[in-house]
Amino acid sequence: MANMTTTSTPTNRRRLAALFNNPMTVKELRSRMRGSRAFVVLSLYLVALSGVIILVYWGYVSSMSMPFSVSGYTAGKGLFAAVLSVQVVLVTFIGPLFTAGAISGERDRQTYDLLRTTLLSANSLVLGKLISALGYILLLVLASIPLQSIAFLVGGLSLTELVLSQLLILITAVTYAIYGLWCSVTMRTTLAATVATLAGTLFVTFGLPMLASMGLIVAGVTNIMSSPSAAVEIAMIYVGLVLASINLPATFFISEAFLLDQNTLLGATQYIQGQAVWLLSPWILFIILHVLAAVFFYWHTVRRVRRISDE
Repeated sequence: MANMTTTSTPTNRRRLAALFNNPMTVKELRSRMRGSRAFVVLSLYLVALSGVIILVYWGYVSSMSMPFSVSGYTAGKGLFAAVLSVQVVLVTFIGPLFTAGAISGERDRQTYDLLRTTLLSANSLVLGKLISALGYILLLVLASIPLQSIAFLVGGLSLTELVLSQLLILITAVTYAIYGLWCSVTMRTTLAATVATLAGTLFVTFGLPMLASMGLIVAGVTNIMSSPSAAVEIAMIYVGLVLASINLPATFFISEAFLLDQNTLLGATQYIQGQAVWLLSPWILFIILHVLAAVFFYWHTVRRVRRISDE
C-alpha cells in the first residue's frame, strides 16, 4: 500500500508539471502577459468594479437620511449583486472571446500548418491554448473577490453565498472558454468564430429565458383552462429547474431563494397537490450540466484538431 501511494504521488506531480510545462501554454502566457496591455486591462477592470461598488454604497449612504432608509442587509445584497453582475458579464461574454480566436487566429496568420508539423499533440495544443486564456480570465475573477468581500463589512452576505457564487463563476468561465475554443476550431475565420461564440452565449443568457418565459405563459394558460394532474405539474417544475440550471443568472436567483427562504443549500421538499416532492437546488444541476458540456466541447475540439491535421 505504501509503495502504491509513493508511486502515485510522483506520477501526479509529473502530470501537473507537464500540464504547466506545455510549450504552447508557456508561449501563449508569455505573449499575453508581455507588454502593458494585460496590466492595463486588469487595472481598468478593477477601477470599473470599484466604481460600481462606490455608486452602490453611495446610494446606500444617501438613503440612510430618508424616512424609508435601506438596511445594511439590503445594501450588502446590493453590493454583492453588483460585483456578481460584472463577473457574470466577464465570464459569459468577454472570457470566451479570449479563446474564440485562439486556433482560427493561427489560420489567419497562416501559422497553423507550421504549428501542426511540430511534435505537439492535438491534446497538448488545445490544452495549451485553453490554459493560457483561462489563466488570465481566472486572474480577473480572483482579483475581484476581495472587492466582493466588502459586502461582509456592510452585512447581508454569508460565506456560503460567496463561496458558491465564485464556484459557479469559475465553472462558467471554464465551460464558456472551452466553447469559444470549439467555435475557434470549427469556424474557418476569427470573425466567424467570434460571432458564433457571442451568438451561443447570448442565446443561453437571454434567448433561453425568453423561450422559457413564453413556455410558462402557455403552460399557465393551459392550466387555467384544464387543471393538470400532479404528475404533469411535477414534471413541469422539474423541466423549469433544468432550464434554469442552464442559465447562470437564473441559477443564482433560484439557488439564493432556496438558501434564504428554505434555509437549505442542497434542496427542499415541496408539497404539490398533496404529494411531497424533493426539489434539487439549481446550482447542483448547473455544475453537472456545465461539466458535461465542457467535457463534450473539449473532446470535440481535440477530435477536430486531429481531423484537420490528418487532412
